[in-house]
Amino acid sequence: MKTKIFIMSSAISTSLMFSQAYAADNITTSTVNTATTPISKEALADPRVAASSFVEHVNYARVALAMKNSDLASQHITQARNMVAVIKSVTAEQRRITAVESGRIVYQYDTEYKYHYFPIQTGPVQVKKMSNGPIWAVNDLAVTDADIVYLTLDLTNDKAEEFLSETEKSIAAGDLKAADITLAKLTDAIVTVDSKMAVPSDKARDNIALARNFIAGKNYAGASYALKHADEALDEMQKSDTYKTHQPNIIAIRKDVSDLQTYITKKDPSMIQKADKKLDKWWSELKTWSQDK
Repeated sequence: MKTKIFIMSSAISTSLMFSQAYAADNITTSTVNTATTPISKEALADPRVAASSFVEHVNYARVALAMKNSDLASQHITQARNMVAVIKSVTAEQRRITAVESGRIVYQYDTEYKYHYFPIQTGPVQVKKMSNGPIWAVNDLAVTDADIVYLTLDLTNDKAEEFLSETEKSIAAGDLKAADITLAKLTDAIVTVDSKMAVPSDKARDNIALARNFIAGKNYAGASYALKHADEALDEMQKSDTYKTHQPNIIAIRKDVSDLQTYITKKDPSMIQKADKKLDKWWSELKTWSQDK
């Protein structure tokens, strides 16, 4: 199965591939991870990885349900159960994981619970490989917002299996909306979005990384939303005395972000590629600023 490497703050940024055709900014059943891979050695060895994988599979299952693919949703629920078994073997303290960097994605479908979380951090320096899935995909379920958030995952109680069992009953009864609501409630029960972030340069850098990976998957709507959140962080930096010495570069980055938004609107792959190369440079620059804080 082909994979795309998500850009982590400690990793080399992904080179991008472009086609002349402009793809729809959506997601299809065929591009969602099939959820049949065995438990990784990393998940078995590290409760942080297992907890992140649990949240990932629960949210992949929600996306599959939104596309009316109950078989795929069931596969992800099975994988989530596998992660629960791993997590139950560690101490209560190890079941509470903080500062999990995640993509928070909103899709255009009928749900009361709009946020979907896909953790992208499996360790302080490890590159996470993600199969073609919701963050990258095209055709059928449109992305309506995307940004980077930092989560606390709390799996200290034993209710996860109850939620998963209730979801399976709803799927068996053909009530996919009820199944989605149950998984959303499960996510809400274990996920807390951290209200504070270390420095805005992290937010800018990570959303630029998210945008570049959306671009790699030719999901330009997703890239546009991530760039919007990157610019919000850059605006905060531009107003702060903390980044006074970086003001010329911040202005330049915002100009390049704005240019890329324009090229995305015009659906110009060649100009998108040129602008993206500039963002690769700025991503590396922002990384050094974060290390200085």
